[in-house]
Amino acid sequence: MALTLPKLLNDGCVLQSGQTIHIWGWSDAGDTVMATLQEQSATAIVQPDGSWIVDFGPLDAGGPFAMKIRSSSGERLERDCYVGEVFLCSGQSNMELPMKWVHADYPQEWEHAADPLLRQYKVIPECDFTGPHTDHGRAAWYGCDAETLGDFSALAYFFGKRIRERFDVPVGLLNVSLGGSPIESWMDAAALEAFPEALAELGPYLGEGVAERRSADSIVARDHWYQALGYPVVGDAHHEWVPMNDWPCPKDKAEEPAGAVWRDITLPGWFAERGLDDFRGEMELKRTVELPVGVDAHDALLRLGTMNDADHTWVNGMLVGGRSNLYEPRDYSLDAGILHEGINEIRVRLVVERPGGRVTPDKPMILIVGGITYDLSGEWRYAVTAKVQEDCPFEDFVRWKPTGLYNAMLAPCFPYAVRAALWYQGESNTGESASRYADMLEAMIGLWRSEWKQDRLPFLVVQLPNCSIDCAEDDGWPLVREGQWEVACRIPDVATVVTLDAGEWNDLHPHDKRLIATRLYEAALDLVYGERCRSVPRADTVECGEGWLTVHTTWATYAGRPLQATDLSLTTLDGADPEGIVLFWNDAEKQRRAQAVIDGTDIKVRIPARRPREVRYAWCNDLESGLICDDDGTLLPPFRIVLPDSPIC
Repeated sequence: MALTLPKLLNDGCVLQSGQTIHIWGWSDAGDTVMATLQEQSATAIVQPDGSWIVDFGPLDAGGPFAMKIRSSSGERLERDCYVGEVFLCSGQSNMELPMKWVHADYPQEWEHAADPLLRQYKVIPECDFTGPHTDHGRAAWYGCDAETLGDFSALAYFFGKRIRERFDVPVGLLNVSLGGSPIESWMDAAALEAFPEALAELGPYLGEGVAERRSADSIVARDHWYQALGYPVVGDAHHEWVPMNDWPCPKDKAEEPAGAVWRDITLPGWFAERGLDDFRGEMELKRTVELPVGVDAHDALLRLGTMNDADHTWVNGMLVGGRSNLYEPRDYSLDAGILHEGINEIRVRLVVERPGGRVTPDKPMILIVGGITYDLSGEWRYAVTAKVQEDCPFEDFVRWKPTGLYNAMLAPCFPYAVRAALWYQGESNTGESASRYADMLEAMIGLWRSEWKQDRLPFLVVQLPNCSIDCAEDDGWPLVREGQWEVACRIPDVATVVTLDAGEWNDLHPHDKRLIATRLYEAALDLVYGERCRSVPRADTVECGEGWLTVHTTWATYAGRPLQATDLSLTTLDGADPEGIVLFWNDAEKQRRAQAVIDGTDIKVRIPARRPREVRYAWCNDLESGLICDDDGTLLPPFRIVLPDSPIC
């Protein structure tokens, strides 16, 4: 066996400073392997299974440094590596979401000088249910520049950038994430024994080739549905979804559809509200915009929000882009010369996979050219070009099943020392498993700490932000938020940041990742580096009186150290009266909104004569105003408190 290192230790890797570092790989059994780095040397005998591992004492930050490996059989390897701060960045789509998705929101980030010391290790998604892997199939290290920035996790990028600015050392971001993944996909079978319903879900996918066949069959069914509309196969050899602008596009798709009947439609909006209640199939949307002389000399940006489900978009007959899913923004760059003086035509050929389609309400539809913004919302024209009776089959996302991502994506990272883990996940657990989320998150943290052999590995958790579109108001989101906060209260070295103001009611993937990253950074300064940055208010106790109840609040650091809030008081983020206070009963009335006022560090809530069982705050998917915070703008976490037994209350 040739002397080999894992992909994590390829050129450009960032090793954690100040900790014991493991360097490992494979070679011929019985060989002696020697490694040198920063004037340290270590040797190991290759085990019968071909593996070896050596340890280095704490390393000084900086680099690049030459790490040299040689074996007694004469083989040699050399890797350039950095030493600094390393963070595991894991979760589902809001962690994976790349900077290219939000390019239009942060164009200035592409204007900065390249930073080779801000580095991402991106693991390409894969899954396996048979056991832990020892190396990644596809993964790579790269520094941050205009060419690579688009592939960085947006949240990890903004967090890592703050760490770089504060400590001036190399920063490594291990991007081990996958959109749509539930928490159980990041746990092993032993940890899931406490959650038998999760392991039961895995059962139908076990067996040689079973999972692969189920995935492939579902993709074939989906592709056949698209082929019936005249589109070519849309999957690739790895069963990944290919962006629409990369599909082969029949030439006539850019032309006026034969026999089209054109009607008016107001966009953005839900198709069901536009007389297309049960529509599935293909439609064309078009509108014109009149532009002044000189626009042909400028690049431009077309922003059409998000829409169901897959589009090709043309401007003046030129294909400018396409997206293959509901969530990715339709932000299309237009080169100079595509637009011209006078009337310009925008055409969108849209495939709607099932009833309930939309061009998402309240998303901007604009054209920006020459520093001027043209509003494209309002009256469009549409024509149905194909209508089908059956919904597009869903892909069977096998990679989301329990243990799959843990085995293939996470397990190869375990020997690699990290400073802390960033976790942004929970949307996929807001269904039936929402009430179990706290226990599952606690089990996952325990598992990861055990595998990393770091009993106090810090975890920085993003509490789910506000969102209402595509989310049932069934307590799922509040329960997951409660679980995320509860785990931070009961487990040492876990901090949860509140983000109720960082979401968007009409987008599962809020674009303000910089705000969320700033809160994670502030939590990291306290929890990881011991620098108090910000204190967090939290509901503590309830006291009952005649016609009122009082919720008393306390303050603590992210690390859980209680504080005397002598100079702090409560207010609301927007200056409005506090909202989202609800009284809850177990009977038919169920719940009722309550009037509340802020009194210093207390929240006073008027109650009716009939005693409620609980008082709740922000126990909903999306609270739009009256968010309670302290004088520093730090949000009060959502809560529900059972009222004490009292003849008065």
